[in-house]
Amino acid sequence: MKKTLTILSVALVAVMLTSCVESSKKYKQLLAEKETLTAQYQELENEYNTANAVISEVENNLQAIRDAEGLVQMMNEGEVTRERLSAELIQIKDVMAANHAKLDSLEQVLKKSKNDNGYLRNTIKKLQAQITEKETLIAQMQEQLNQKDAQIEGLNTQVAALNTNVAELNAKNQKQEEFIKNQTDDMNVVYYIGAVRKELRAKGILASGEILKKNVPTEAFTKADKRDLNEVTFEGKIRRVYSSHPAGSFTVEGNTLKINDPESFWSITKYLVVRTK
Repeated sequence: MKKTLTILSVALVAVMLTSCVESSKKYKQLLAEKETLTAQYQELENEYNTANAVISEVENNLQAIRDAEGLVQMMNEGEVTRERLSAELIQIKDVMAANHAKLDSLEQVLKKSKNDNGYLRNTIKKLQAQITEKETLIAQMQEQLNQKDAQIEGLNTQVAALNTNVAELNAKNQKQEEFIKNQTDDMNVVYYIGAVRKELRAKGILASGEILKKNVPTEAFTKADKRDLNEVTFEGKIRRVYSSHPAGSFTVEGNTLKINDPESFWSITKYLVVRTK
């Protein structure tokens, strides 16, 4: 009986030991699976966070391009300078190129990943397509700026040419005006002198009771503009007017000769010679 109990005890201990060993192996296996799942979850979370950060940045930059499209219209309306828009486009172009590279790099990382990230990869492809489209749009806007620059340069050239022409015409007109003025002034120049007979002879103005017809010594006369000469007052009383002037074109009052009709008065001669007392 005792032998039987001993055998049963040994068998029971063996069964219990076997059960504990098997439980220990399962525990370790479960623990290993948990750690693997935790690592995979952490890896997936890191991938998501990285992708989400890049995607958010790219979406914000796409909005910047849409804002730049509005700047083009504002430039056309004169609200934004060409320099500001050009600087904006250059900056956005650089940012788009950098984001394009980030998306390409992220796509390669996701392709190598063992996780199911199809949604992220599809999102990245859509953003890449949008970036390519916007890069084309930026190139078009830059081309518009270049065309406007060419137009402005052409207009500046035309304006410079017009300014040159205007300056030349102004110089020519000024010369013509000066010429006309000089001619007009010359046409309106008249000479007068009043003196006693002896002085008139001495100055070579009067000879044999008549005034000279040619080689008149103008330096002996007072020069005047007939447009401004309405009367002439001499030192002595007027005795005789030697020069020829139409009757009625002037009157004599003491030592003053009043010119009633300048055009008629100077129509025969531009010299007024008066003998005074």
